[in-house]
Formats: sequence, C-alpha cells, structure tokens
Amino acid sequence: MVFDIADLKEHNEKLLELLSEHLPDMLWVKECNGNYLYVNQAICDGLLMAKDTSEPIGKNDLFFAERERNAHPENLQWHTFGELCFNSDLVVIENNKPMKFEEFGNVKGEMLYLEVYKAPFYDKEGNIIGTVGAGRDITRLKQVQIDLEQSLQTLSQQREQLESFNSELEKRVEEEIEKQQKQERLMIHQSRQAAMGEMLESIAHQWRQPLNIIGLATANIETLYGLNALDAQQFSEKMKIITSNIDYMSHTIDDFRKFLQPEREIAVFDPKTSIADVLDILDAQMKCNKIECTTQSEDGVLFYGVENEFKQVIMILLNNAIDAIKVQLDAQKIALGAITITSKKSERYGVIEVTDNGGGISRAIIDKIFTPYFTTKHESYGTGIGLYIAKNIIETRMGGSLMTKNIDKGSCFRITIPLMNGYER
Repeated sequence: MVFDIADLKEHNEKLLELLSEHLPDMLWVKECNGNYLYVNQAICDGLLMAKDTSEPIGKNDLFFAERERNAHPENLQWHTFGELCFNSDLVVIENNKPMKFEEFGNVKGEMLYLEVYKAPFYDKEGNIIGTVGAGRDITRLKQVQIDLEQSLQTLSQQREQLESFNSELEKRVEEEIEKQQKQERLMIHQSRQAAMGEMLESIAHQWRQPLNIIGLATANIETLYGLNALDAQQFSEKMKIITSNIDYMSHTIDDFRKFLQPEREIAVFDPKTSIADVLDILDAQMKCNKIECTTQSEDGVLFYGVENEFKQVIMILLNNAIDAIKVQLDAQKIALGAITITSKKSERYGVIEVTDNGGGISRAIIDKIFTPYFTTKHESYGTGIGLYIAKNIIETRMGGSLMTKNIDKGSCFRITIPLMNGYER
C-alpha cells in the first residue's frame, strides 16, 4: 500500500494535537517575554483558569494571576503562582539548558505543587526564541511527603523526649537507689547499735555469776588475810577460782566480739553450729528470765552465705521471742518460757523454725511486722528495724524467705533457704 507523505504528516500533527490536549500533564510554549504561544487544556483548567486554549495566546502568567487576585479581593493569597512561573522561565533562558523545578503556590485559594520541566527552544540559526514546558500536579504526593516529614519530626521529638525521660528516669532511679542504700546503711547501723545494746544486756547476764564468785573469793582472801589465817594452799585455791572465772569472762568477750565483727566472707556453713553460738551468748539471759530453749537438728543442712549475717537473723528472732515471753511472764499468763529451734531439709531447701510461747502476734499487725520502723515496743526498747533487717538478709542476700504465723500460745518464724548443693550462685 502506498502512502502519501502529506497524509502522514497531517496524521502525525493530529495525533500530536490529540495527545497534548488530553494528557493530564500541563503543556505550554512561551516566548522569551513570557507570553504564551501554545497551551493545552490541562494548564488552562489547573493553573490559568482560562476559558479555552486560545485565551492564553499572547498573554503571560502575571495576567492570569492578577485577574484571579482581582476576582477575590477578600483573599490576597488566592493566587500566587504567576511570578514564580515567570522567574523560572528566565532561569532556563539564562542557563540555556533544560531544567527541573518544583513550583508551588496558591491556586483557587489552595496550595498547588507542580513538578515542572522547562527547556529553551531555538530558531533555525540557533537563537533562543522561547521556552517549552510540562508540569505535573504532585500536590497529593507532596502532602504525603509533608505529612511524613512532620511525622518523622514528631517521632524525632518524641524520641528526644523519651531519651530525656529515660535519662531523667535513670537519674531518679540512681538517686532513689543511693537514697535507699543510705537508708539501708542507716538501718544496719541502727540495727548494730540495737544489737550492741542487747549484747551488753547478755554480757551483764553472763558476767553476773562469775563476778559474784570473784567478789566472794576476793572478800574471803581479804578476811583470811586480815585474820592472819591465809596460807599458801588457801590463797592458791582462791586464785584458781578467780582465774577460772576471769577466763570464762574473757571467753565470753571473745564470743561477743566475733559475733559483732563486720564479716563479709561468703562460705558454706552449718546453721546448727551458728545457732549454737548464738545460744551460748543468750544462755544466761534465758536462764535469768526462766526461758528454756530446745533444739532439734537434722544432719546435712548446709547453707551458703555470710554466717555472721545468719547469726544476726537468729539473734533478732530469739530476742523478739524473749521479749514476747517476758510480757507473758510478767502478766503471769505462763509460768515458764519455752523456745524451740528446729532445723530440717525439705527437698532442695533447708528450713529453720523458731517457735515460742510468747502469746503470738496480733492479727491487726502481723502483716506489718517486717515493715521498717514498725514496732509495738516503747522507743527505748526497740527501733522496729530488726525483723526488716532479718528479712532483707534472708531474702536478698541468701535467696530464701522469712515468714511468720501464729501457733498455739505463741508464734513461729520460718526461714527457708536453698541448700548449698541446690543453690546456683
């Protein structure tokens, strides 16, 4: 089939006209002074508000911008695109090359964003006679981008706030930890002072009898010496009595000093031996107060920790039991005080129970007795931190538990600690 070249040219021109008219992108051709030579319908509708594609010919962007602004005097920002379009045309001409722009402004009172491509076009001699351009509406895409940037900015601000909050939280946690540590050190110091007071009372009980014996021996020596009836054998016998009791008193001081040493060595120890050491210290005090203490120990119970701290716990529990029993004895509700200490194994745990016949603990306060500074005693007799310290040692330092309950005529404190061979450390 033979084609006529004129027909083909006419066909291509119509096809080009069809495409330019119906493309959603804005298309235009301008002279160097900015007057339009050609526009498609998209730019007429979307930017110029021209009635048809013939109206813009010979006019520029400023003409249409001014017309729109004059039509809406109540809104000075109704249309702000004209100046921007003309300025970018001049940039393309000055640089003499195709360029890409992102242009934005108000059209019909709303923000419009365009992605614009502009290029110079020439006459046959290569002189620039104008510009051609194409613009695509990217308002929705730009809004998404703006929203995303705002979201990222908000996220960044929130992250900074979170970091600031975390920093402040860490600071406050450190301050609270330091405050708590100071409080615990104060409590331990107070507990030590209370323990020393209890020790002095125990020493007084321990020393009362040997001091009486020493006093009688020295008085007897003085009497015999005054009567000139003191021979060498009598003097030697009296000195043996005095020396023996002094040795006993010295041994007692060594026991107390060993107990009060701030020992921190962690090791395996037998609680049966630890309990016996504490009972040696409190023996005279219990006898003086008509209190009998019995122990029942099962073999193979070994703990891992600081033995002196465990002894401190036993001392606190026994002193509390002694105080409770004293109240019952003074009220003549019982004739004899009784304390029982049992040691046994239960699966992977060792269990120590200290029971007494001191009348038990009131239901109104039984849930509060481990609270620091809670006490039912007069302030000169107790600080209210003993049981708190005991619970802290058992649960925090030894990984166990300390609980209490009432039993018939008294109370029971139950210590549960992982056995040495079942405690991962």
